Amino acid sequence: MLTLRWIVLTALVSSPLAMAAAPVIPSDVDTAPFASYDDAPATVDADDPAIWVNPQRRADSLIIATLKEAGLVVYDLRGRTVQVLAPPNLPLISPQDPPTPAGLNAGPARPCAESEGETFGRFNNVDVAYGVKIGGKKRDLAIVTDRGCDRLRIYSIEPNRPQGPLVDITSSSAPRLYPWRVVQPSALQPGELNAGVQANPLDEQDTGYGVGLWQDGDDLYAFVSQRNRSVVQQVKLVADRDGKVTYRPVRAFLFDTNFRLRERRGPVLNWAPCRENANEDPQSEGIVVDAENGWLYVAFETIGIYRIRLTPHLPLVVQVGHESLFEPVMSFGKPYWAVPDDDEFSCEYEPEGQPSDDTIVAAGSDAFAGEHLQVDVEGLAIYATGKKSGYVVASSQGDDTFHVYDRRDARKHLGTFLVANTGDSDGVAITSAPLGSGFPAGLVAVQNGEAEDPPDTGDINGYEYDGSTQFRFVDWRKIAGALGLK
Repeated sequence: MLTLRWIVLTALVSSPLAMAAAPVIPSDVDTAPFASYDDAPATVDADDPAIWVNPQRRADSLIIATLKEAGLVVYDLRGRTVQVLAPPNLPLISPQDPPTPAGLNAGPARPCAESEGETFGRFNNVDVAYGVKIGGKKRDLAIVTDRGCDRLRIYSIEPNRPQGPLVDITSSSAPRLYPWRVVQPSALQPGELNAGVQANPLDEQDTGYGVGLWQDGDDLYAFVSQRNRSVVQQVKLVADRDGKVTYRPVRAFLFDTNFRLRERRGPVLNWAPCRENANEDPQSEGIVVDAENGWLYVAFETIGIYRIRLTPHLPLVVQVGHESLFEPVMSFGKPYWAVPDDDEFSCEYEPEGQPSDDTIVAAGSDAFAGEHLQVDVEGLAIYATGKKSGYVVASSQGDDTFHVYDRRDARKHLGTFLVANTGDSDGVAITSAPLGSGFPAGLVAVQNGEAEDPPDTGDINGYEYDGSTQFRFVDWRKIAGALGLK
């Protein structure tokens, strides 16, 4: 999660009416907040939701959501907890530590296999698939990125199971997603890492991050981004001999991080997004596949949203350039200062005064900037009104807004909304399926990174309180009505 408030504050000063024009939509259901404690064992941090539509009884549909170090939580449509699952790899969690939803771990600690002993499971993003054939049986699945251990975790969804609907069916042989990394240094900010393909130590956490699923006939693919790197890998999920699920690599999408921009008849501008850490490339988290229209959407936090055509004969490595960026962020291409700040940089897009001798001054132009999205862009989801029609929705964590685009022509921005009392917003999930009387036109589930504090915000076992998070469910009719959509 990357929060660059410096860009947001600059934009709000220059465009004071932008936020005022966006309708504020009240939520219909709020889940109970989770209190987080800095550096505590398996502390809880709500992040990304997915919606599973029950094909037999839609009013019994579920929201499956990630809690990072604390694992997964499953809700019913009234926001009640149905199940909580901890990651397989857990540290020691004692009765004196801050509570976690899945309870204690008295030991032994179970670090990730390739770790030196300090890295544990961390569930980042989740998506669902329907009717996947495994071992001769069709199952609905929830696929989760375990960012801590750099793997996918695969869960079968069994709604009538008394112990809870999710069952871990991950193969013990499931490999690391990113034993390698491609480093693409900024042309403007010098770093310590050399360019190119490198071995990737797990403890450095350049690991699997965002995930989006694509069902192509009987085949199920996952598109998985890499934390701190500008790569999305496509993997195919397959059953092993024991009926468990593993995956194998298919191809990688490598995104440009240094841009050659040119205005009409103007000079070429060499530009790269400002980096807080010069050794970390721009990263993506939001991924969604529009299977009916054949598009892969990828949101990069400091660049914008890409749309890539999925064709049968893509190469093993797909180079993705500026031409696929249909919605850049408002700071894209603009001049900035990268001011050294200890071992990192602070980024100033409308600096005042004179730069210090060690400040990096990047040339740019307002001509390439987007009109709607603030840094950082997080979740992506699709609301279908027909087989190929509907909307693409993006969450912008930088200013807590949600943006709606035409699914047939993604360059058409149809409106912006906010969810009341929701801040630092991250993941978003949407379904257009009618889900009973509460959500007859579908449901939007969003993460709230600024949930209500607990009555006591004091330290627990020496761990400092670090805010609360939750999920909110919104009736699509409210959003459609406010923006004049179907």
